Amino acid sequence: MQLTRLLLWAWLGVAALGSVAEAQVTVGSTTSFYRESGGGLESTAITPSLQIRGDIQDVVTLRAGWEADIVSGASVAVVDAPGGEVDAVTSATKWNDFRNTATAGIGVASEFARLDASYTYGHESDYRSHGFQLSAQAELFDRNTTLSISYGRGFDKVCNLRQPTALEAVDRQRLPTSDGCFGGEDRESLDLAIHTFQGGWTQAWAPILATQLTLTAQVLHGYQGNPYRAVWLGRAAAQEHHPEHRARYAGGLGVRLWLAPLRGALQLFGRLYRDTWNIRSVTAELAYDQTVAEGLRVRVRGRYYNQTGAHFYSDDYTRFPRGQYFTGDRELSPMSSWLVGGRLEYDIPANDEGSVGPFARFVLAAKFDWIKYDFRAFHYGQVSVPNNTGILATLGLEAGF
Repeated sequence: MQLTRLLLWAWLGVAALGSVAEAQVTVGSTTSFYRESGGGLESTAITPSLQIRGDIQDVVTLRAGWEADIVSGASVAVVDAPGGEVDAVTSATKWNDFRNTATAGIGVASEFARLDASYTYGHESDYRSHGFQLSAQAELFDRNTTLSISYGRGFDKVCNLRQPTALEAVDRQRLPTSDGCFGGEDRESLDLAIHTFQGGWTQAWAPILATQLTLTAQVLHGYQGNPYRAVWLGRAAAQEHHPEHRARYAGGLGVRLWLAPLRGALQLFGRLYRDTWNIRSVTAELAYDQTVAEGLRVRVRGRYYNQTGAHFYSDDYTRFPRGQYFTGDRELSPMSSWLVGGRLEYDIPANDEGSVGPFARFVLAAKFDWIKYDFRAFHYGQVSVPNNTGILATLGLEAGF
């Protein structure tokens, strides 16, 4: 009910702009499809979304949005459980879930600066989230310099199996199902607090050259494991056990070079990351954006990612324990990935009256990415990760009134 009320009030506020003089309303919708499969393990996610934005004389902006995740798949419930080499994979646990998220926001702008605030509420069978974000942006030196800063705060709750608080981590059992979450006598709710800080500096050095520097810090405190996943510890399996504290730091630098003879832009991006779980990563991306015809743009990109593992990660806790913490999360192991993708966008040119049929503006977009993962230090028993390839496809449109 809270999600429905938030959406209703936000959309009514934006829709009311239609009766305000000199108001502009933009409606956008996207649907994404992600598929990862192989060797009996799979996951599928369909993500529809809707965004509505209203601008009054380029001063006040109201925003409302809705997004859902319809997810299903199969995963290994007990990592490294004893048995045949393929038992853990062929006996994978089937799962599915449905997540709804609603967002409402407001922004106020002057000639060279703007302030924004937004609130988001998310709901699914085993997870609840509330969060707000505040951001500010200023343009300086004839708009050649843009500085931005933002702060986000998340108040999340995770469902887990109610077990005696004095129980040792190696004795705690995994959550078998989300049935009864947030109300069942044998379920409990665990808190996760998230603080996110970000600063940005965008600089136009010349008409054909611009850079963007982004610095991000995030502090998390609370439950950060997967309640459904257990790890084999030698004589029995226990629910994975992660530290409650985590601080994450990242810095990214992007360069955009306009190639006038080609009517295209070359883009380079690099990112360094480190956290207090001792995961360190590097990301490098190369992209090219080409204007093909009036309103028609094509973008292609390639990205490489590589990371180390968490300090408590082990591929076999029976033989190589790493202190008091243990995990079955492949994303916390040493890994790398390659991505190749492209995007096609068509901003339909306006007619002589400055419109596109009944719309002031109409944009169509399609995107496709192919991703190859390499989990070089993660195995299910003796079996390497079989579902190591993913595809992501997105279709979207945006209409202005």
